[in-house]
Amino acid sequence: MNITLESAIQQFLIDQELKGNTKKTISFYNHNLGYFSRFFGKERSIEEINLNDLNQYLLMMKNKPKLQGHRFKPKVEKPISSVTLQTYMRALRGFLGWMYKEGYIKENLQEKFKLPKAAKKAVEILSDEEIEKLIGSMNPKTEMGLRNLCIVALMIDCGLRRNEVIELNYDNVHISQGVIKVMGKGQKERIVPLGLQTKKFLLKYMNGYRPMPIFETKRLFLDKECKPMSENAVKMLFVRLKKKTKIDRLHPHILRHTFATKYLMNGGDIFSLQQILGHTSLEMVRKYSHLASAYVIHTHKKFSPLDNIAKKKYQ
Repeated sequence: MNITLESAIQQFLIDQELKGNTKKTISFYNHNLGYFSRFFGKERSIEEINLNDLNQYLLMMKNKPKLQGHRFKPKVEKPISSVTLQTYMRALRGFLGWMYKEGYIKENLQEKFKLPKAAKKAVEILSDEEIEKLIGSMNPKTEMGLRNLCIVALMIDCGLRRNEVIELNYDNVHISQGVIKVMGKGQKERIVPLGLQTKKFLLKYMNGYRPMPIFETKRLFLDKECKPMSENAVKMLFVRLKKKTKIDRLHPHILRHTFATKYLMNGGDIFSLQQILGHTSLEMVRKYSHLASAYVIHTHKKFSPLDNIAKKKYQ
């Protein structure tokens, strides 16, 4: 079937919407396939695309500079990371698989076009001292301070992703049951338990600053104009917290990593952690168990009874 690349991409995006994928997922595909479309030309027939073309595109993207920075930091051009490159190519492989399945191309290019290897980043977490510093940097006696404290608590004590916090509705919080209902990736709903401290913060915020009847929106967290908090608003919150606490590596996802690792360190099991985090496979959770194991080994070295006796003997 001879159709243009632009037409195929449009049909692919419509299919993703029909499947019930989120706007963010569809935007992800649209953005990444836009590079592919501009590289080959929108009017090019998809039947002309071959493996050699795909490898040339991969090489171009690998050498493509990316602007990095924000309004508080000047933007500079840097090569895209191996992780970002893999993300771009993952979107392309999804599109190639769809074209083959729909019968638009005869060759299964998805199988032949391999993902580039991405460097494995070590999972970073916050220390107990840094957690205390972070919690102490927010004033629970003010509306915005208490709101921010609730946001951070849900990330570090429940493992919620940034978007899951933003999209949390007032009626998804069940204080009496000690749980929240979270809509995760792929529109998959899960129940997440609340710790006592987090319950305390949420109850104070919901009773004092966020009583349900006053506002039109169901979103739990609002900005100063009583509108739902945006993704950018949370980004800027963490820029301010990073500056205030001087924790340079502070970002929303490090709080999720911290929760997962501390959960295992404190005796939690990998299966319940998988449910809480909303991961589809155990493999995605195992990276935390490795880190927790390393911590246990380090702690054992420090507190080993025989080693401590030997140290005293030679002091």
